[in-house]
Amino acid sequence: MFNIGMLMEQIQAEIGALQKRLENMTFEGEAGEGKVKAWANGLQMLVALDLSPELIRSLPPAELSETVIAACNAALKQARLELNKEIARLTGGSLDLDLSSDLG
Repeated sequence: MFNIGMLMEQIQAEIGALQKRLENMTFEGEAGEGKVKAWANGLQMLVALDLSPELIRSLPPAELSETVIAACNAALKQARLELNKEIARLTGGSLDLDLSSDLG
């Protein structure tokens, strides 16, 4: 006999385990020839940012901002790719969360 309550508990346990794994994964992105580095976890949250003092002094604010954003987006893209893999593993299919093609 099919027990939906047990199935829901299994699904919740799998989701909880996935969230924990993703929270503990770190993905790095860089820009400005490696002078800006950003790290995101698998939950799509930025966890660290490192800017070279040399770069801060040498770039105008608008260009520095673009470089920081590029590094952050690179880290978040890696995290999205891993999330897609994990979702495909859990569901046996795919849910593509990579929206970067929409961003230009």
